[in-house]
Amino acid sequence: MTVQKILIVDDDIDFREGLQMVLSDYVGSVLTADNDAQAAAVAASLRPDVVLIDPQAGGLETARRLKARFPRMRVILLSVFDRYLRAALEIGADGYLLKGCSTEELLAAIRRPAGSVETMAA
Repeated sequence: MTVQKILIVDDDIDFREGLQMVLSDYVGSVLTADNDAQAAAVAASLRPDVVLIDPQAGGLETARRLKARFPRMRVILLSVFDRYLRAALEIGADGYLLKGCSTEELLAAIRRPAGSVETMAA
């Protein structure tokens, strides 16, 4: 899958900016949001191909709403915990990664075709 735009949704600015810097070498445009309302607005207006979202603090519900509103948009949950995996599958997430995963694992998940769920451990 060719990915042109990615949206990173995470309240940790250091993580968000670090991931943006890494991904900008591989993707045309890397957008960021620090909260769920911002994520919904950016997703609606700029239509990223892939959304990487932390499921904590409302992120799981935002991911569910994004999948419902934009079924072709790939949503991958990215967390330090594995406890959201079942919920990710239930909402139809396209992937679940632990934040300690390698750049190669992250890129593979981003490029994976829609409908093929993958989980990766750190």
